[in-house]
Amino acid sequence: MDENFNLAVREILDRADNNAGITLKECEEFLNKVQRFTDKHGVEETRAFLEYLGNPDENMKIIHVAGTNGKGSVCSYISTVLVKAGYTVGLFTSPHLVNINERFAIDNRPVSEGVFAEVFIETIRRIQEYDHEDYFPTYFEFLFFVAMLLYDVYPVDYLILETGLGGRLDATNVVKSPILSVITEIGYDHMEYLGTTLEDIAFEKAGIIKAGVPVVYFDKRKESSEVIKNRALELDTRAIAVEQGNIENVEIVRDEGGNKYVAFSYNSLYDRYANLKLSTEAVYQAENAAVAVTCLEVLRDRGCDISELDIREGLLSARWDGRMEEMRPGVYVDGAHNIDGIKAFLDSVSHIPCEGNRHLLFGIVSDKQYKDIITMILKSGEFDSIYVTVLETARTVSISDLKIAIEDSKDELGIIGLPIRYYSNVRDAMTDIITRRKSGDCVFAAGSLYLVGQIKSVI
Repeated sequence: MDENFNLAVREILDRADNNAGITLKECEEFLNKVQRFTDKHGVEETRAFLEYLGNPDENMKIIHVAGTNGKGSVCSYISTVLVKAGYTVGLFTSPHLVNINERFAIDNRPVSEGVFAEVFIETIRRIQEYDHEDYFPTYFEFLFFVAMLLYDVYPVDYLILETGLGGRLDATNVVKSPILSVITEIGYDHMEYLGTTLEDIAFEKAGIIKAGVPVVYFDKRKESSEVIKNRALELDTRAIAVEQGNIENVEIVRDEGGNKYVAFSYNSLYDRYANLKLSTEAVYQAENAAVAVTCLEVLRDRGCDISELDIREGLLSARWDGRMEEMRPGVYVDGAHNIDGIKAFLDSVSHIPCEGNRHLLFGIVSDKQYKDIITMILKSGEFDSIYVTVLETARTVSISDLKIAIEDSKDELGIIGLPIRYYSNVRDAMTDIITRRKSGDCVFAAGSLYLVGQIKSVI
């Protein structure tokens, strides 16, 4: 292990030993060092350390969620309904938008900074005690172990565990016996790690399926669905499909108070739900909510006491930041960052009434299919002006590369006269777009969850 990193470990433990209050900022700074000085470990190494911690997962009712798009939203819908039904629910998700403790929630509220720091330091101590060939987990592996210790010390009735990347080789996949596996929409993302075909990507996601544990999956694409079904068959495990065709009558509606909702009907495996409502204008959330409803029905089959009223009220009250979230009247942010996500984002934009012009704030990281995404946005014709920014991360696409991609797409599509402005940071871009905005105009932001988080930090 690098001596500079060993020094960082000693320093943060010394501060904790001297009863110095460890802040979130210090935790994040330490984790950034973890990111630089560690490499991903194999599943067996991760499982070995979990066993050293006493296999806390074996005392938990875990709902394990993988997929390309919609994981966080499905987790949020399931969690909110379970809380509405009277259960205590833990939620481990990624990434965070502003503060790292957002990744760890109990009953949909992030754990306090004090609780997070307490478990954070305890995790470091346990790694040091392990003292196994300079072993130290990667950034995500470390946070997974924080979750395992956190929900062991602060027990919950159900723990919803979202994978970080993929599934088969993900750190979360070392949990032995979840009560339910969930696979949301599968699309093209992280192809440098997961493969270049839907079948390859589905194979990695289906790696969370375990013998005897039912799996609910979104049956949107035949290529990925076949892989999931075949894997479940190999393991003699029940696979429950959520078919896109059973989600009907999706529309944006307003109540008498002017509040806007997505309303839809869903013919599930068990029942027909008419006029379900979601507190969002993102029409794509009807699909994620349908997956959640089927998961809740399977949980009910396994002894969980959930009523239809719990489902209706839970779906309506659920909130998931950064997914077509209206931060101010007429100002929407969406974490769409891949081809399918942008397609769903553009569909939602087309359904949202706007009296004036539509403006887009766009920023994206370089390991996404940003050239294709830019072409999709320009081809849609949804926006009257586009504001383009770099992001505060080493992964951002540079201004020069963004300009080249946008000009190439404009030439290819024959677009002339569309105002496009470029900015070196999100604060300046957001300030300018709000200043230039006229009455009745709508502002949308998309391209990365980094963008959403940075907007939240300046508004």
